[in-house]
Amino acid sequence: MNWRNFFINAGILLVLSLLIVFGVAFNSSTSWFASDFAILILLLAIPLLWPLKNTLRFTADNPDMIADRPVTRLFTLTHGRWLPNLFLLDSAKTHTWHLPIGQRTAKISLTLQRGIYEQLPMTVTVTDLFGWFRKTLPLRLATPITVGPARRAEAAARIADDFSQKMSAADAGLPSDRIKNFRDYFPGDNIQQIAWKVSAHADTLIVHDDEHEGQASWTLLLLITPTLSLEPALSLFASLMDTGIFSGNGYLLDSRLTSVIQGRQNTSLANFEPDGTATPDSLAALTTPQHQHRAYLILTADTQAAVPFTHALAPAATTLVDLSGGDDHA
Repeated sequence: MNWRNFFINAGILLVLSLLIVFGVAFNSSTSWFASDFAILILLLAIPLLWPLKNTLRFTADNPDMIADRPVTRLFTLTHGRWLPNLFLLDSAKTHTWHLPIGQRTAKISLTLQRGIYEQLPMTVTVTDLFGWFRKTLPLRLATPITVGPARRAEAAARIADDFSQKMSAADAGLPSDRIKNFRDYFPGDNIQQIAWKVSAHADTLIVHDDEHEGQASWTLLLLITPTLSLEPALSLFASLMDTGIFSGNGYLLDSRLTSVIQGRQNTSLANFEPDGTATPDSLAALTTPQHQHRAYLILTADTQAAVPFTHALAPAATTLVDLSGGDDHA
């Protein structure tokens, strides 16, 4: 509650109430004029006398954001449109937006940290038509804003490229029982993918069609340990999922195994908080037959401590990315 506004409003209401009593007590034309004027002003202030905390709501044109990235959003008053005058003020008190009657949308530039926001770090001051009465409230949202982790696009692109090349090189030497599909050769196909024995029997060039199978089985895993710097790690995790080389879900491992849906990483990671420390036993769900992955890219702050996790995921191939010291290298 803004106590300054409260005392100002209470003082004005007291004066108006006295003027109304004055008209009744003296019963003269002058007193009744003062009383009628006070009643008129009181009617203007009635909308501000009701509790507005659960009434005033704004809706953003786009509720999705990325942390530490300045964006501009349109915020429209969708609950409480009948209120006369509104003034929006940012937390630094450097920018003000006036929304008079007939204008209910403000164009606001803002930068937020990772999280889910039901209200913004701003205030809304509601006044009557003349600005005599006012009430100040936090800027609440009808639909929460979801702010995903910041991005580290360059680091993610480098790691994704290295990992893709490593997996492609490994695929070239896969034994024949790991290849499930074949197709006709097309100009531009990698000659290392040609199945020479099958081609000899078919009297035409046949290649291993394992590209989709290989990419679908590439999985991203982040190990949550006490030495991990969470925000940079989540930033790199989300950025790697943005690259598109992981067609399935990613996973965060602490005492739980949390699935991060591809294409919805901002929603999945916006409100993530660690719960305990990762243990190899928590990987049991990824070792079942329906979760057979051929290769894992594991983000960890301690490569030595990650060894038991690589053993638990065997026979899948594993590549570790060291996040210690805030850096990242495979």
